[in-house]
Amino acid sequence: MKIAVFGIGGVGGIVGGALANHHPETYFYVRGQNLEAIRQGGLRVQSVALGDFTAHPKMASDRAEELGVMDAVLLACKGYDLQAACEAISPMVGPETIVVPLLNGVMVSEMMAPHLPPCVLADGTIHVFSRLEAPGHIVQSAGLCRIALGMKDGSRPAGFEELAALLNGAGIKTVLSQDILLDSWSKYAIMCSNSVVFCHYDGPAGLVHEDPGHEAVLRAVIGDLIAVAAARGVALPADTADRYVAEFAKMPPETMTSLYRDLSGGKPAARTELFHVVGRMVELGEQTGVPTPYHRAVLEKFAGQA
Repeated sequence: MKIAVFGIGGVGGIVGGALANHHPETYFYVRGQNLEAIRQGGLRVQSVALGDFTAHPKMASDRAEELGVMDAVLLACKGYDLQAACEAISPMVGPETIVVPLLNGVMVSEMMAPHLPPCVLADGTIHVFSRLEAPGHIVQSAGLCRIALGMKDGSRPAGFEELAALLNGAGIKTVLSQDILLDSWSKYAIMCSNSVVFCHYDGPAGLVHEDPGHEAVLRAVIGDLIAVAAARGVALPADTADRYVAEFAKMPPETMTSLYRDLSGGKPAARTELFHVVGRMVELGEQTGVPTPYHRAVLEKFAGQA
């Protein structure tokens, strides 16, 4: 099975590195200094879950035509680059190619479909803390690597089991989801809500905890998201809001999301996941007729940041 990993950053680097270390038909779509470093010395991986090793893909390139048509493509990019990434991988995608997005967002396949040729377009979620330390160097210092992948209609296309088996064999715990809609919304609920809360308070978890009324804000933010999910036909667990409040209370004071870190650091909104994550919720709220006042306020607060 020919597998390409697009984007050898924190997420794509740990997944691609693990695969390349175990599966000889692993290919990297990677650019710039990262590409040069990998071509010269491979991809160095330091991982608490997988150990330390240097991985060598069968080929690393910034030209999809050179890599050729794949059996599977794992897409790991930032949401603001999603359309460009879809266009870039198109030469690697055939009618039977399995394409799995591994990035923040909810049901990302719906956003990708207009920009890809016919293929087996799945959805995926990934839970991992890893980063690109330097060109050709990936560090995973905490937590597990876990992927869920599936089709919206619950089907199991040819190659799904093999792809999951190869990922598991490489040390990336992978399950074929029975309900990828629920999995996608469950992860998005926490990630999006956290970003909205930090942006609303304009500070990390410690600042939020100082507000005696912050629990009401947390429940309002995640409550709107739960309502939008329900309007889209996805019933999140009844205790979702309670669990969210309980987990937020345990956050170390310095905790913040990467989206808030980017925005508070002055990064242009268009080069963050503001529109892909928070804007997506505002859009879905409009489509379903569910008000999302906190999400909208954050979107409007930062949208003009250049």
